[in-house]
Amino acid sequence: MNAGLGRTPSLRTRLFVLLVVPLVFVALASSVVRYWSAQDMSKALYDDTLKVVAHAVAREVVLTKGDLVADALLDSLVGALGDPIFYQVRAADGRFVTGHSDAPIPSEGLDVPGGTPVFFDSHYHGRPVRVVILREFIADIDFDGWTTVQVWQTVTQRQALSLSLVGQSVFNLLLIVGSAAILFWFGINWGLTPLTDLRSAVGLRSASDLRPIRRPVPHEVAPLVETINSLFARLRAELDRRNAFIGNAAHQLRNPVAAIQAQAEAALSASSDSGRTARLEDLAQAARQLSRMSHQLLNFDIANEGRGDDLQPPSDLTGLVADVARRHVPRALRAHVDIELEPATEPLPIAGNRVMLEEAIDNLIDNGLKYGCAEGGRLSLVVERMGNMAALTVADDGPGIPPEASERVFDRFVRLSEDSDGGCGLGLSIVRAIAQRAGGDVGIIAVNNGCTVRMKLPIAQLENSGIDSMAAE
Repeated sequence: MNAGLGRTPSLRTRLFVLLVVPLVFVALASSVVRYWSAQDMSKALYDDTLKVVAHAVAREVVLTKGDLVADALLDSLVGALGDPIFYQVRAADGRFVTGHSDAPIPSEGLDVPGGTPVFFDSHYHGRPVRVVILREFIADIDFDGWTTVQVWQTVTQRQALSLSLVGQSVFNLLLIVGSAAILFWFGINWGLTPLTDLRSAVGLRSASDLRPIRRPVPHEVAPLVETINSLFARLRAELDRRNAFIGNAAHQLRNPVAAIQAQAEAALSASSDSGRTARLEDLAQAARQLSRMSHQLLNFDIANEGRGDDLQPPSDLTGLVADVARRHVPRALRAHVDIELEPATEPLPIAGNRVMLEEAIDNLIDNGLKYGCAEGGRLSLVVERMGNMAALTVADDGPGIPPEASERVFDRFVRLSEDSDGGCGLGLSIVRAIAQRAGGDVGIIAVNNGCTVRMKLPIAQLENSGIDSMAAE
């Protein structure tokens, strides 16, 4: 897992990539556009120059009465343009006048109107060239009519100019992107300083230091700090609860352990078999009490943790109560107690850990038998629907609970009687923890006689088929 986390890019790297990569793509796209623009610009520049050369050749030929253009003029034109220039002049009747006789042939259908230069691309001796054809009306005895001047030039310098412009553009873009990347990197580092400081502040804390973080942070990070502080508060509350529970548990376990030790020592020192047997019986009773207390402590911890709440499908409350009550029938018969179950008129599915729900019901029935119906009497179990809640009401006809203690009995290790009944004051605490974990609650109902405890749990939403099958059962 650590290796996988190590391969995850840091926030700094992610921000840097998210900023720089789009900039690089924009630079590449700009370079392509710049290349096309450079080609168009060099083409327009050289075409205009080629048109001027065509006019100059026409005037020079007219002035020289058809002779070749002077070498000095050609050299100056080549020096200015960089590529060799070739030309051809034909009279109005198509007669070759001067220049190169093997001029590039224009494509068929090329319209060359008078006075307007026409450009086209071709090849001359295997090399790509750019050609301009210009028809001028010359009133001269040798050229009387529309004289055709054709000038062509290789395109090497055109391409070199385009590449030079693109190269300069790419260099400038690379300089801009490189500078921006450096500025982005330092800007990101500076912008993430509050997070770095926050990490250092949390890292310097000890395991027991769960105070809220008070360090000022940007408003974008404030929700993160609030979440961390909320987590710290929950951890602090949980640690306080655990510490209190451990302290109370240690205090409660100390007496049974001391009793077991005392009974064991008494059994070892007994002078007769009957005395040793009595001590061993007391020892077994103390061990059972310790076992019961340990079981209750474990169940209380599980109920508060809520482990396994979502591992099982919803269960019908009436069925759960019937199953648990059935286990208490032998004990009720021995104590001459009548257990009456009034089931609900419809299925009442409740969600949660079935084992823990049965534990809550078991504690309610156990408390009723132990404190409300110790010697005879009646224990009533009523399952019914109350709105969107499923309710279990457990009523006995015993001495009841004083109104002022109706909430205190749900606290941990609270016992209203100090009689040696094997209880440890966790039964109702476990019931409330399980009920609240399931989204419900439990409380004492004020009545004139006996004690009535009602536990409410939310009814789970099931498909019709699931409800029908539960009803059939």
